[in-house]
Amino acid sequence: MTRRPGTPPLPRLTVDGAHVPPSHLARLATRTARELAATGARPGRAAALACDHPLTAVVTALAADAVGAPLLLDGPAPARRIAPAAVVRTSTSGEPVVTGTRARPLDLPEETAAVFWTSGSSGDPKAVAVSAAALAHQGLATAARMGVTAGDRLLLPLPLRHAYGHSVLRVWRSTGAQLYAESGFHLRGLLSRLATEGITSLDGVPTMYRMLAAEAVRDPETARLLAGPRIRGCGGDVLTPALYGDFLTATGAPLHDGYGLSEAGPNVALNAPGDLCPGTVGRPLDGVRARVTGPAREIEIDSPSLMLGYLDPVRGTLDRTAFTPDGWLRTGDTGALTADGRLTVGGRVKEVLVVHGETVAPALVEDAVRTAAGVADAAVVGVRQGDRGDTVWAFVESPDGDPAAVAGRVTAACRHRLPPHVRPRTVRVMTALPRTSTGKHDRVRLRAWAAADRLAAAA
Repeated sequence: MTRRPGTPPLPRLTVDGAHVPPSHLARLATRTARELAATGARPGRAAALACDHPLTAVVTALAADAVGAPLLLDGPAPARRIAPAAVVRTSTSGEPVVTGTRARPLDLPEETAAVFWTSGSSGDPKAVAVSAAALAHQGLATAARMGVTAGDRLLLPLPLRHAYGHSVLRVWRSTGAQLYAESGFHLRGLLSRLATEGITSLDGVPTMYRMLAAEAVRDPETARLLAGPRIRGCGGDVLTPALYGDFLTATGAPLHDGYGLSEAGPNVALNAPGDLCPGTVGRPLDGVRARVTGPAREIEIDSPSLMLGYLDPVRGTLDRTAFTPDGWLRTGDTGALTADGRLTVGGRVKEVLVVHGETVAPALVEDAVRTAAGVADAAVVGVRQGDRGDTVWAFVESPDGDPAAVAGRVTAACRHRLPPHVRPRTVRVMTALPRTSTGKHDRVRLRAWAAADRLAAAA
């Protein structure tokens, strides 16, 4: 693969424990770039990554960049949602396989370098178009905030098709660090990498860290290994105070959370080693500004990493209605800025509960629910009752075989920790909460279940 002037050499890569020689990575990237170009992938004509294999994902990102083709990422079937010039899948050996498409490719704005899909946790997923400059700034600014250098070893058990995983890929490319990309989260495999590879940075989502904290309680060696990395990044969903405290108690080491969204790069603010403030999501990255506006206290962002706009998957046009007249992004999240410039996040504007005229963040109720014995996770939604505000429903994930007993303990915990009007009126216990492809609670489905149950009860 011919590198652009000034582009650093290919960094070091290990996939599922197997080292990938730089020469082999370069050959794969060169071959894939040639095959992408042969299908017509170029600026404005996209290549769709249709698999999660780490090697294929890395090579496809390098190859798409080499030919200037937008890279379509995420979504259950990206090749069917936005017509690409090429689709990249993986072979049995994990290497990329490029195929052309018969349908006419969608013409994207030529400045588009990648397209992510939002999780759809609170509405329909949207296609987010970002530029090469935005991706480059994101990698450099994130690396600078977290202090990542070429000497670091980054362990990533997350899909590279999602904005969070792809942001780590950008850090890897901008610093020359060694990346340990995993096909998924496997507890024993992750602990083995921590024990043998000198890992300095681990990234994961709250559900992963919840399992790791539980294992650390049972096994002192697990606790020691988890305390080893300098960075334990946690993203993809809200890091609750309860999980932060549980992990810290179990390992003696903090989690480094932050705030981000696909539309903003994704990283906006991060809690970094040596600059950590629990209860906040840290300071905005260099070059990023945040403000809080309006009665809902909505967070708005100005950043070099902002999206170009939402991409219409049929017409290829950009929708910029999420931007203010002066060019700031309306995030849809509530929050506040502390006196020393740190950001706090309350939740989605559309998910805020309104109970007896008072606005309540679902996370406040969820934290109380999670304190009940037998509760592995919880998600709270509101069902609007005309002009009377929201009725609070708690959906509880529990391995306990006695749902009635779990529900009773949840009710008791909420009675102890919450004022009467905020307590859940209904507690529904299940073995697993529904989640989106990025691991977030699927609140659209939960809200629909609650509404259906309410209608059934009224019939």
